[in-house]
Amino acid sequence: MSSRFYFGGSDSGSEVDDDAPLPFPKPIDRAAFLTPDFDAATFLSSLSDRFQTLEDLQAELRELSHTVNKELVDLVNDNYEEFLSLGTTLSGGDEKVEDIRVGLLGLQRDIKAVRDKVDARRDDVAELLKQKKDLKREVGVGRALLEIAERLDQLEEQLNIGSGKTAVLKQVKPQEEGVQWDQDWTETTIDESDDEYDSDDGTGMPPRLKRRTEDFLILKHLISRHSPHHPFILDQQHRIQKLRDILLSDLDIAIKQESEVKMKQKLLQVRATVED
Repeated sequence: MSSRFYFGGSDSGSEVDDDAPLPFPKPIDRAAFLTPDFDAATFLSSLSDRFQTLEDLQAELRELSHTVNKELVDLVNDNYEEFLSLGTTLSGGDEKVEDIRVGLLGLQRDIKAVRDKVDARRDDVAELLKQKKDLKREVGVGRALLEIAERLDQLEEQLNIGSGKTAVLKQVKPQEEGVQWDQDWTETTIDESDDEYDSDDGTGMPPRLKRRTEDFLILKHLISRHSPHHPFILDQQHRIQKLRDILLSDLDIAIKQESEVKMKQKLLQVRATVED
């Protein structure tokens, strides 16, 4: 069997036998992988002048890798005891580990401190949001109670509670006894329009009485939205009862004056709603 012929293995002037086998590229040198700045792309580009297929190059590299791995395993097996004692012979390893451990403990403390601050701030924000919600609810209750107070004042003004419906006289003290009535006496009367007792078409209720009754029922609805034990509601009960009594009296008059049975039944239903 003839020996293999490699490129670059003979002088350029030598003759080559036509019957000789095809030349083989030289084996890859291991030293090519030991350079500090080894680059795979540069290494492959240096093999462009090799008459070798890519499959053959891959097979050769795999074989080289397998050989190196086998040599490494043999080296470890031959020096097994030395490898086991390698960890104990390292100098300064314990100090480095301790430094890392101390650093980690400090980092854990810092993280815990930041976490505690975040938790405390979250609790503060939650408490402030709760206070804001409570204040908003109290403001809503205050506005609702203010509306009740305003409607009470309006109803009392409409029903002339606190001031008589008869004439009010303002007297200027005379200088001498026996002075007759003159322009210094001023008479102020409250208009008592007849439409207060005129029937409203289709309802059987006078317009003014109907308007006052509706205002009172709205007032009742607003009051029902609050606890009956609320101090403000309790304090207004005497005013509400007084308004109710006046409206019931006016409704009784309207019922007596109504001649139609159907309208009278409607008025009785309204009276029951006011009295309830």
